[in-house]
Amino acid sequence: MYAIPLLTALLAGLALAALLAALVVRLRRSPGQRDDTATLKAVRIGALVYGAVVVVATAVAVIGQLTSDVVEVALPTQTFWPWLPEGVELHHAEGASVVGGGFTEALVSLEGLSTGTRLLLALGALAQGLTQLAITVAVHQLAKRLLGGEPFQPVLSRMVMVAAAALVVGGLLWQVCFDVAGSMAAQEALTIDGWGYPDALGLDDPTVLLPQPALRVTIDFWPIFIGMALAAVAAAFRRGERLQQDTMGLV
Repeated sequence: MYAIPLLTALLAGLALAALLAALVVRLRRSPGQRDDTATLKAVRIGALVYGAVVVVATAVAVIGQLTSDVVEVALPTQTFWPWLPEGVELHHAEGASVVGGGFTEALVSLEGLSTGTRLLLALGALAQGLTQLAITVAVHQLAKRLLGGEPFQPVLSRMVMVAAAALVVGGLLWQVCFDVAGSMAAQEALTIDGWGYPDALGLDDPTVLLPQPALRVTIDFWPIFIGMALAAVAAAFRRGERLQQDTMGLV
């Protein structure tokens, strides 16, 4: 149940430790020269380490979604608050009481999910990982070119533009995949078509005790905005390339 988040957190911690170690080593070697070179080398190393973390974590997530017996899914539900039988009285210690609303999502561990739901979850994890990897590669290339004194090269502007497109497309794709898969999982796990219970329970419909599934797809637009910003950066690099070529022609 917690294997994938725990492994991701562990790998992220190792990546951060490696980055801090690289910074310390660099600063000790040149304590009086804390220039951009040290920063760029640290960024390049950090990008490599983080890229490795993304590859491993994505592989673990995709394989887990497809093969694990138990899968953790965020289920969208209709607004729900636990129902109490008539006659039950509650005494609130602090004086506050719930008079409306409830939760609309539940993070649960499920078994027996359909293949289609698993495939969508895996596709969402894959899209998320590839998007992060594209941005990481662009950051690595940027640090590498700046260190080499070649910031205005066509390969760099292309990499930044690819990262921008990946963020826009991938950001939308993984949200849709996760939300649709969650809605499908909610239908599979929460839809009740029959029941049996003792008469002493005093209920006509015991499903009132359970949350009802909901179809919900929400889109965060920050990947689009950041992708547009990266596209603007790529355009700036292309303009720099043209200026550099014009300067070389004058010389």
